[in-house]
Amino acid sequence: MCKYLFIILALQFANLDREFTFKADYAANRDALLAMLPEAAPGAEKAEVLWRLSRAWLMLGDAAATKDEKRNCYAEGIKYADACIAEDPANPEGYLWHCGNIGRDCQTRKLMEQAAAVPKMSADLTTVLNKLGRTESSQAWQALSAIYWAHPFKSSDAAINYARKAALTIPAGELRIGTLTNLAEMLYKRNWSAKKRAYEAEANRNKFTAKGKSNIDRYAFFDGASDEKLSAPWNPVGYTALSDRDEALAITAYAQRIFHDCKTHSPVDKSDIKILNNLLKQWQ
Repeated sequence: MCKYLFIILALQFANLDREFTFKADYAANRDALLAMLPEAAPGAEKAEVLWRLSRAWLMLGDAAATKDEKRNCYAEGIKYADACIAEDPANPEGYLWHCGNIGRDCQTRKLMEQAAAVPKMSADLTTVLNKLGRTESSQAWQALSAIYWAHPFKSSDAAINYARKAALTIPAGELRIGTLTNLAEMLYKRNWSAKKRAYEAEANRNKFTAKGKSNIDRYAFFDGASDEKLSAPWNPVGYTALSDRDEALAITAYAQRIFHDCKTHSPVDKSDIKILNNLLKQWQ
């Protein structure tokens, strides 16, 4: 009986996730999840409902018209993420959406308040990537990359390495054009030559392979990994054979190709490809 109920619940979540992605009716998604919440069993099952509620509130906040409305939505998102973590501390999604809602909220505030939010977001990502060891979490790497790229006292090279890890761990079946575009834009701005990339990769090999380091510390030097680990579908010739801008253009071409090869696109996909195409116009 329990196995049967678990299958039914999994199908409900799959349907809700698909509607969340392709219909983008976030209020309806929130309401459906709220209806499920009282029936969910405590622990892991309830946590699955709670993190999805946190996600829905973040998207509702993004769509809100005023700062106050946005902040109210993000506060709800933080509340449900906290509840998810309390129900199931081993579920990485609670920390990811907690981080995401804090990040969105801080974007509505002054610089000092934004700076104060960074340790909270970093703590969430440290839990996912180090404590839980979820190095396959593309979203966690992308969030960490964004923090490092925007922070004046953190390494922009580490930000690029985290962005690379995010791009290489995009789950099968997801386009994530925005993730690819972020990496391409960072590389284009840094503008290292192929010779510089090769030099830095060699210098970082021991730092990447060093024992005892946390995942976050190691992947700050991801360019020092083996060619096999750095292998990417947009770059068949190898990491050190391209300059930063060569790879940036290869990534954007790859992103355009997979977008056009895909038969169905979400509203986010359509928005992301417009951003990518506008970026390419700036590079011409």
